[in-house]
Amino acid sequence: MNVQPKYKQIYDVLTGEIAEGMFAAGEKLPTECALAGRFGVTRQTVLKALDAMKHDGVITSERGRGTFVAVTQGRRSAGNDSERRIYFIASNLEDSFAHRVLIGVERASHRTGYSLVLCNTRNDPEREAESLRRARNTGAQGILLIPYLRRPNQALVRRVAAEMPLVFLDNALPGVDAPLVASDHYRSMYDAVSTLLEMGHRRIGFILTLLEYLEHPGSIRDRYRAYRQALVDGGVPFREEWVVELGQTLSDSRPRDVGLDLYGYPAMHRMMHCEEVPTAVVLLWDELAPGAMAAIRDGKKRVPEDFSLIGFNDDELCVYLSPKLSSVRQPAEEIGEKGFELLSGMIAAGKRASERTILSCRLMIRESVRSMQGENIEK
Repeated sequence: MNVQPKYKQIYDVLTGEIAEGMFAAGEKLPTECALAGRFGVTRQTVLKALDAMKHDGVITSERGRGTFVAVTQGRRSAGNDSERRIYFIASNLEDSFAHRVLIGVERASHRTGYSLVLCNTRNDPEREAESLRRARNTGAQGILLIPYLRRPNQALVRRVAAEMPLVFLDNALPGVDAPLVASDHYRSMYDAVSTLLEMGHRRIGFILTLLEYLEHPGSIRDRYRAYRQALVDGGVPFREEWVVELGQTLSDSRPRDVGLDLYGYPAMHRMMHCEEVPTAVVLLWDELAPGAMAAIRDGKKRVPEDFSLIGFNDDELCVYLSPKLSSVRQPAEEIGEKGFELLSGMIAAGKRASERTILSCRLMIRESVRSMQGENIEK
């Protein structure tokens, strides 16, 4: 048990991070409110810690501008190992897609002799910012970034990308001049919805995390746009009530913390109580499927007889569900490998790049879909 006063604990953590190079000399620290949220204390406690750091010459403050690392404090790490170090920063490494991307990154790094530093930011923009600063200020050679899109660190990422090689994986931030390696989210979802249309479905729903994400460029918006366009091209009217979100609480939760049988349950339950019920539903990702299937069973309905389901990612769980889940298979490991190869090439050439590498996906049809004529289709 730590018996030190809270302000002293904050003092120790922040001075330690400055000494390790997380914050460079002259760099602005997070705001007092942000620090209070990070450490779970009041603003007054943070102020007491900052006052002690000022007294010891670790930081300085400028009225109206903020608090800055003293020019005599922040430093960069030295040493040969930093010359071969790459940071892999992911918004959620516990996500099956990001984990498979990591497998590809690790395979490529092993071939070239680079060391990997893994940073799981857990959908926390402050953690992401800390990881980016640490990579920049401790002599890393480059960064592979799966960014957090909901509250993006756009200005910081732009500065970091201007200073060192950075490659986006899966999603890019607008206004940042850096290359991207990603799946073809638009074409993949378009093909999934088109397949359902060809099977005779005319009422097709879509379950996603938050409608708020549609305001940000990225994979979620691409999949939604493809869903809408496939309906248009198939001559099927769009119905707003057939697009159902998880909601704030579930979107901020990890599926394993909620339980897979509960994660997609409320959204599917709402879908089933629309005035006119869909016959097929596409899911933003596979982890929504167990909960959706549970809701369908509890409603005395069946997959695929009453509802056809298609997921996205083709996680391992797809073949263990009953019935087996149809899903879009993303080339996650290939994304990791190609991203690393692109980054290491940038490092070797000493040049920046801004190319976009978009990889094709594959629709895996299994037992969870059927034609409207009652014929089960399986590959």
